[in-house]
Amino acid sequence: MNPETILEKVCRSLDILIALGATYEGLFPSIIDRSTHQMMTKMPPAIAGQRDGDRSHLGSNLIHDQAALKTMYALAEALDRPDYAQAADRYLQRFATHCTDTITGIFPWGEHAYWHLLEDRVADSYQLREGARPSKTTHDHLRQAPLWLWEKLYAFNPPCVARFAEGINGHWTEGEPLEYIRHAYIDEKRPYARGARSCDFPRHGGFYIFDWAFAYLKTGRTDFVQQIETMLDYWWEKRDDLGLLQTESRSPEDDEDFYQINAPGQTLSLGVSLLESAELIAGALPDLATRMRERAAVYIDGFLKAPHDLERSIYVNSSYRSSNKAKGTMPVWGSVYGNWPACYAALFALCGHRIRPHQGLFAWTVAVGKSYLETDFPDDIAVPSMDAGLGLELLADLYDLTGEARWLDGGMALAEKLITIYMDGDLPRGASGIDWYESQMGPSFLLHGLARIALMARDGLPCILEGDYTAR
Repeated sequence: MNPETILEKVCRSLDILIALGATYEGLFPSIIDRSTHQMMTKMPPAIAGQRDGDRSHLGSNLIHDQAALKTMYALAEALDRPDYAQAADRYLQRFATHCTDTITGIFPWGEHAYWHLLEDRVADSYQLREGARPSKTTHDHLRQAPLWLWEKLYAFNPPCVARFAEGINGHWTEGEPLEYIRHAYIDEKRPYARGARSCDFPRHGGFYIFDWAFAYLKTGRTDFVQQIETMLDYWWEKRDDLGLLQTESRSPEDDEDFYQINAPGQTLSLGVSLLESAELIAGALPDLATRMRERAAVYIDGFLKAPHDLERSIYVNSSYRSSNKAKGTMPVWGSVYGNWPACYAALFALCGHRIRPHQGLFAWTVAVGKSYLETDFPDDIAVPSMDAGLGLELLADLYDLTGEARWLDGGMALAEKLITIYMDGDLPRGASGIDWYESQMGPSFLLHGLARIALMARDGLPCILEGDYTAR
């Protein structure tokens, strides 16, 4: 399949999203019928490994869509389609000026909240669960908000950035010792209730540090620096002798999934977020940036000391703190909630390697890349489109870094296969084997990955569409 055909497929999908988004002031609906190109009023059943409380029925979710928006900006230039940049701006301006004025300043995006398109309000994903009880609308970052996105939101509505940075202080819970949770109330200014588990997750700490770093640069407010330092020290004191962090810092002793369980991938995620944050603030706060880099190096080394077995394609997602033996591994295809695909971690590992070259990280990602060249796509499970897009993205990024033809050739071959599986209509399937588009499953990453590999094949390097490393 030639690159022009791939780009035509991507553009057709974007054209439909843009046309449908025009009905909703530029925002893209999350769940769309692939035959009628209309937002589905009845929510289809969840696929295996998907939770209804994470979905955005009758609404729009910027964290789900950001990779597609990034693709639109690049294609606007690469294909002389200024309408794509205009549509992406329309989406982000609408979100920044209309959807961010919450009581706390926290945005309705991410894992458990979104913007309800029909009722024009913040929506609570928890209410989509069967037998849902009344709940408070809850923020969870889900993935990192990238620098380009923060720059756009700030350009359209500067105060919303500072209000968000203030609001995410609500992730700190009430009580002693100091503890945060990856959840926070959006419509109520009070600490999130502390439960039997801390549910703090290292990767989320990295998200908040990056958010505060950007807000500090734009406002000069030292309280945001204090928040960064508090979060930086929070996890540093919780590392083990290998430099690894637990999935959460406090769990019941009888909880076999979390108690004394290390999370190598989340440890790496925090480390990479620290490297990116250090790059952001190095000019303004050089000492703090140095401390971030030093601690990131420890976390990265800890990740590599986890019991991965690259020769056997075993990529460890969780391990026992007491023995450093593997507990859970990352699949190549077919992720479910709580278990990332290997390409997910490999991409933010490459992000870290780009910032601070590290041969151990690079070797790890090359091993994962080979798995995507050699592992057949399964036909017996519903594979989320995120897995497909990030697998393709990994091959494209390895080609971008090395110039080796095997990654480009493998990426183009994979792109052709993925188009037959996901793009046999005008919109990508949310997952293989289903017949609707759903942003929560990751089609934004698929569109980005397809466009990037096609642009590389058509135009060579460097590629106008940069990598996306927000899934971490």
